[in-house]
Order: sequence, then structure tokens, then C-alpha cells
Amino acid sequence: MVHRRTHVRLESGHGFSLSLALLVVISVSLLAAPSVEAFLFARSNTNFRLVRLSSASRNSQALDDPATMRLREIQLELKQRNVSFADCFDRDSLTKRLLEAREGSPIQTPDEVSSTIAADQFTPTNETARTDSNGEFDRQAVLTELRNLKIKALREQLSQYNVRWGNMIEKEELVQALCKAKEERYMKSQNFSRSGEVIVGEVCDASEDVLLKELGWSDSDLKKGMITSPPMNDSAPLFHAPILLDVYATWCGPCQFMVPHFKEAAKEFGPEVRVIKLDSDKYSRIASALKVGGLPSIILFDGGDVCKEVDRIEGALTKDQLVAFVKRHFST
Repeated sequence: MVHRRTHVRLESGHGFSLSLALLVVISVSLLAAPSVEAFLFARSNTNFRLVRLSSASRNSQALDDPATMRLREIQLELKQRNVSFADCFDRDSLTKRLLEAREGSPIQTPDEVSSTIAADQFTPTNETARTDSNGEFDRQAVLTELRNLKIKALREQLSQYNVRWGNMIEKEELVQALCKAKEERYMKSQNFSRSGEVIVGEVCDASEDVLLKELGWSDSDLKKGMITSPPMNDSAPLFHAPILLDVYATWCGPCQFMVPHFKEAAKEFGPEVRVIKLDSDKYSRIASALKVGGLPSIILFDGGDVCKEVDRIEGALTKDQLVAFVKRHFST
């Protein structure tokens, strides 16, 4: 807090009455102004007498209750705290994110926010789990990769893994927590997901690389605008779980309506179906190869080494409709 000091010298003699009046005016003004500290000097003969007039400091205002705040106000405070809310689609999730942020993310000044945003620009890394030559989770390689990320990127990824980071102060704490989350995810999905990113009973918001691995498709085919086709007359058994893919966009209302239904369907499918969604704007190349027209597009693939499309439907579906759609083709 900045204190301001005002020095006023009162002369003796014929100007004393005028000086006294000025003293009264200044004193009243200073007492009425919050967070101001003034020092008045009154002279008697050749000596000065120090008179201190101060007003009480303004009490810090309590933070607004998120329940009474507008959505725009919640989003503004999250921005000031440099906390991402890209994955929050309703008031409840925004409110929860703000309460978590207040525990560990102080409000930044506009200059700090601008500099942090500029410093935290990063290129998303391949989300495929890092493995060593023996096919095991390569913890050291993952730690090295994570230590090269900015704090904002680490926090965003922790949020995607549903890990609370509000009480983590040091960057290394974020790195270790994210590495642990990645290792746990890899171990859970080792025998279920071909990429190591799809978790039993959960929805995987996949990158293009992850989806290609899950489908068994070739990137070289995709560069030609084609999808990889399984061998002719392929009668090999389906060793992998079928894939239920939701191609969506963040600005699409029906897509956002489907979010909770897709999550509930994933829980019901369990280890029988790999449930994946793909951002059509972020990964337009593969969305184009899939010939996606309307959004959301729900596409069902078999579980072959090279997956092939079984059926698709456009438009929002409820959890029960999603389950029925899959069961028409596979017994789960």
C-alpha cells in the first residue's frame, strides 16, 4: 500500500488565523480520504511540533460469491488469475474452477497477464504415451518433456487429467503430478488402448496421432486424403474393442449437449468399447478424410487391426440412444 505524505508549514504572526483555517480544511480532507497518511507541521517560535493525522486503512473487500456473479464476471476473474476454463461448458464447472483457482492462483495485473500469455504459448506435444525399448512407460523421457513446458501448459494438461493443481506452487510439483497421472493412465489402458491414451470407462478427447493409432490407419494415406482400408476379404478376428467416435466442434450446441451423455455411455460400455471424440476444427485433415458433413457425427468402427467403418449417424444422441446404436452391431 502506498502512503502519501503532505507537509504543511504554518507561519506565526499575522497569518496565523489564515493558517489555522487552512489546517482545519486539510485535516477534514485527510480524514475523509481513505488510505492516506498526512503529517502536519506547526511552528511555535523556532521549533516545529509534529502533528500526525491519519485515517484508517480501507479493509480489503471480500471476494464475490461465485453463486451471485455473472458468467462473464467469473470468466474475467479466471483470466485475471491466468486459469484456463476452455473445458468448462456450464455455470457449475466455471464456479468449481473459480473456487479452485482462488485457493492457489492470485489475481494478476493486466501487464502480468499479457506477459504470461505471451510466455506460455506452446505447441501441443504428441499425447501418445512414451515407452522405452521394452514397451514400458518411459518415466524419464516423460519428465524431460514435461519440464520443457510452460506452467500454463502443465496446468491445462492436469485439468484434462482431472488433477487438482491449486495447491501446487513449484513447477516441479506440477511436472511430477502430471507425469504420475500419465503413468497411471498408461497402466490402466495398456491392454485396452493401442495408443495408451484411451481409458476404460472414459471419453478420450484424442489428437490426430492418437486416433490414427487406435484405428490402425497410416499417416501416409491420410496425407493423400485417404483412409487406410483393411485387406480385401479380411476375415481375421477382431482383437480390439470397437471404437465409438464423436466428431464435434466447441462452438456446436448439440455437440455440447452430448458431452454428459457420451460420458455416461462410456461408463456403461466399460472395456467393451473405446469411446473417443475428435475436435473437427483442430484436426480438420482427418475430419475431412472421414467425410464429416454435419455435427456432431457419431461413427462406429470395428476392432480390426485396420479398423473399418460400420455405421454412422448425425445429430445429438442421448446416452440410451448411443448404447442402442452400438448394440445394433456389437453385443456389449
